[in-house]
This record gives sequence, C-alpha cells and structure tokens, in this order.
Amino acid sequence: MYSLPQAGRLVYNNLVLNLDQNGYRPCKQTHGLWRHESPPITFSLVVDDFGIKYVGEEHAKHLIAALLEDYRITEDWTGSLYYGLQLD
Repeated sequence: MYSLPQAGRLVYNNLVLNLDQNGYRPCKQTHGLWRHESPPITFSLVVDDFGIKYVGEEHAKHLIAALLEDYRITEDWTGSLYYGLQLD
C-alpha cells in the first residue's frame, strides 16, 4: 500500500472510520481538530502525531484503546514532543 499514490488517503479514510465507530468526529470549523461526542476529550491530528487535551485519564485511555484496534502506537504522557517540536 505504501507505493500507491493514494496510500495517504486510504490510511486517512481507515482512521476516520475507526475513530467514527468509537464516537470521535472531526470539528467542522478547524481542520485537524477532533472531538468525542460526549466525554471531554479533544485532539489535534497532524500527519501521525496526536496532541490530546482531556479531562480524566480514562478518556485519554479510551482514545488510545480505539487507536490500538487498528494501529501500533507509542505514547508520551509528558507531552514534551509534538510534530517535531519540543514543548515545555
């Protein structure tokens, strides 16, 4: 799939389907910003990095569980690196 010109679109469509099945929807006004339909969790998605804002660790773990259904991921709970930027 990586050699196909449409590989990026296929992966994105699969991600959208996975997130939609778990209650996550993209925000209409802000490209790359997503929200869950009920718990207080918002995240931005840039290429393959997620920056997550959450209230209650269980909500962040819900998103992680949703991603683990289809993907192998790494976690950084310090939030010190996002999209190649060092954050304090």
